[in-house]
Amino acid sequence: MNAETMNRSDTQPGAADSPVDQPAQTLRLTNAMTLFLIDYHIWSGRKKLRPEDLRMGAALPPDGLVSLGSKKVCDPDALRVFHRKRRHIERLLLAVGTRFLSGYLVPNTHAAEVLAEATAITAEARAAAEDFLADYDRHIDAWCAAYPTWEQAIRNAIDPVEVVRGQLRFRVLALKIETAAGVAEDTLAEDLAAVGETIFSEVEQVARSLEQSFLGRDGLSQRAVGTFRRIYDKLNALSFADYRIDPVVRALRDWLGRLPQSGPIGGSLFLEGWALMRLVGDAQAMARHGAGILALSELMPGAQALAAGQRAAETDADAEVDTDATAVAVADPGDTHRPDAETALAMDPPAAEPVTDFDDLFDTPSATAPVTATAPSGPPEPIGVQDFWF
Repeated sequence: MNAETMNRSDTQPGAADSPVDQPAQTLRLTNAMTLFLIDYHIWSGRKKLRPEDLRMGAALPPDGLVSLGSKKVCDPDALRVFHRKRRHIERLLLAVGTRFLSGYLVPNTHAAEVLAEATAITAEARAAAEDFLADYDRHIDAWCAAYPTWEQAIRNAIDPVEVVRGQLRFRVLALKIETAAGVAEDTLAEDLAAVGETIFSEVEQVARSLEQSFLGRDGLSQRAVGTFRRIYDKLNALSFADYRIDPVVRALRDWLGRLPQSGPIGGSLFLEGWALMRLVGDAQAMARHGAGILALSELMPGAQALAAGQRAAETDADAEVDTDATAVAVADPGDTHRPDAETALAMDPPAAEPVTDFDDLFDTPSATAPVTATAPSGPPEPIGVQDFWF
């Protein structure tokens, strides 16, 4: 991330828009953003399961061959490359854009670069499709060999290779949104007004993994910092879409600019990162912070509280060790009988064991079992059964 990227939100249109200017800002989104559509049509490799298919074997078809009323006529692994390419483009678009209708809105400042990368990925998908089609017969033969009992059912449903070719299509479209003449200008107003909420929700999804980088730790890894940087890049690119985004961007930029380039992040920077983790991990918190309702300091954990929590964890661990050692030291191998209720109450309280089974309080000691405790000289107080009710 260079200085130009870090300061981009200061120069983008609408970065400092106020809530009052938001309606006008919403109408300008269509001029400042490009709509990308992923037009990937991937052959499913499945056919409808027919009644006659079930009569070709002595048993039901295996789960690897049929599911949800359809049978697989090709190995799904051979088709996964196309789904990976599609997900790659989705991640590319979401890195600096946001979901909108059936596509993705990307700022015009990033559109050319994104389109170039998406085009390169699409070219890879098309090349993979040609490789698959060239080996189409081999894929079918291998799948039939894996399920010899059902080979005839598979081959009866196979399409010719040219039919499959027509069902493999890969392209990415970059479109400009314009309101048609004579149509009400607010046709997309409601959808555009929700863009900010969509962006916050997408960031929240990305930030979910950050919490584990803070809990029980006193230092933040550079890998977790990388997640913060990706969130910053996305929000910075889209800061003009909603006036509430820019305050979040500025908080992230200020913190990221003070971090060391290597090694774990500790001390006060770690605490600031904790607050930012809670901020970007909650869509409502980002919206409230951007609107000036929630201060970042309200999400900051106190250093004393963190230290107390760490000390408490260490104390609990030490206490477990001490308890085990004490139990070994005072245990009497010959004392295998639990004292009855009267004897237990008569013991000195500090020396008494905690009662874990209330039924034992009413057991009568065995005549042959030795009782190691000494009964008191005076009669003990009677024990009411109701004393042990919850």
